[in-house]
Amino acid sequence: MKVLHVGNIANNAYNNAKFLRRKGVNADVLCRDYTHVMGQPEWEDAIFEGQVDEYTPNWNSVNLNGFQRPSWFLQDTLIKASRNRKQKFKGQFLIEHLLYQLPTLWTRVLRMYLECRRTQSRPTPRILDVVSHTYNRKRFEGWFEGYDLIQAYSTDPIDAWMFSKGRPYVAFEHGTMRDIPFENSARGRLLSLAYRQAGKVVITNPDVITAARRLGLKNFLFIPHPVDETKYRPLHTPLRGNLTNRYQADLILFAPSRHNWDLKGNDLLLKAFARCMKALPGKLLLILCEWGQEVARSKEMIEMLGIGDCIVWTPPLNKMKLIDYYNAADVVLDQFMIGTFGTVTPEAMACGKPVILHFDREVHEWCYGEMPPVVSARTENEIFSRLMELLGSSDRREAIGLASREWVSKYHGWELVADRQIEVYRELLQQ
Repeated sequence: MKVLHVGNIANNAYNNAKFLRRKGVNADVLCRDYTHVMGQPEWEDAIFEGQVDEYTPNWNSVNLNGFQRPSWFLQDTLIKASRNRKQKFKGQFLIEHLLYQLPTLWTRVLRMYLECRRTQSRPTPRILDVVSHTYNRKRFEGWFEGYDLIQAYSTDPIDAWMFSKGRPYVAFEHGTMRDIPFENSARGRLLSLAYRQAGKVVITNPDVITAARRLGLKNFLFIPHPVDETKYRPLHTPLRGNLTNRYQADLILFAPSRHNWDLKGNDLLLKAFARCMKALPGKLLLILCEWGQEVARSKEMIEMLGIGDCIVWTPPLNKMKLIDYYNAADVVLDQFMIGTFGTVTPEAMACGKPVILHFDREVHEWCYGEMPPVVSARTENEIFSRLMELLGSSDRREAIGLASREWVSKYHGWELVADRQIEVYRELLQQ
């Protein structure tokens, strides 16, 4: 079985392929036109100090302590060639492209378009949506050659549908189903269809079940975000002592989520933390990561609340450093708006830490047989109350942390994630 994972936002493809290889599956990754630091193997698995550019990291500028990018991870690009073609596409290239490839192109495009109409996809792709996406056909067919199955992430299911030449493909959702398939755009219309045409759609965010039903999907199943509990685990870290000594802190809170108030509720956390500082004896320390669209706005609120002496900012933390910070903290805080979690919560839970976030139990009943032992809070008052409960009892923090580690191992571990994907692949390849 040879599987190509296409797209690598947040290293989801890299982690899935890594886990599958542990199980003996020949899994490769194609990371196309995406060089963000958080989609690079080095960010996930290398131990290094210092920072690299967020969008075009130069890994030669830091000591990776022996880490080498695996040969099965391919970084490639279409952007330069596509940009030149798109500039011509509005006029001359459209005509040249269509005339040159007739009748092969039109046979293929017409077949795809009729498939769009047959499935009654909503919104229905237009024929020019399909035509405008065909000029990279040969490149994709070359990448896909030799693989039994394609697993496509984000919007890459579009390319898997158009260019896999009859190979089955799996569409992997990691937040991309919430809005994109409903856009009034070529991308939205084609992704909507690509989800319908996939052999399976993997949902990793339980709340998008509403989007799946809105799209009329029948071919989906839930598989959790890939989290390696052998790497994310309780560890003694000198960082804890360094922080408590340097800042004379008694308790440490860690909130690594990016600063986007509408999605993460960072403002609610800051207000609740300010109240805890006044209500509890001893000094609290809140560690924040300096990334996201509204860092400046959060800093303004910190100054307004007068809590700057108890705030520590870190740059975005590579995953090996993140493990240190999870283990140094007494409590980890995630997001307070969406009602579900990404990777922060299960990573911290795997490290044996209690996590506070907005967790909507009803959203998760369809995919978890047992609810995770997280501490749910949605409003400023709720965050304040849950913090007071946890910060006031080391026994309660320890008990929730132990239960959290056990839950991740049982319901979110790397073997479960890999085994469920292998079951999907076998089912599709036997059809």
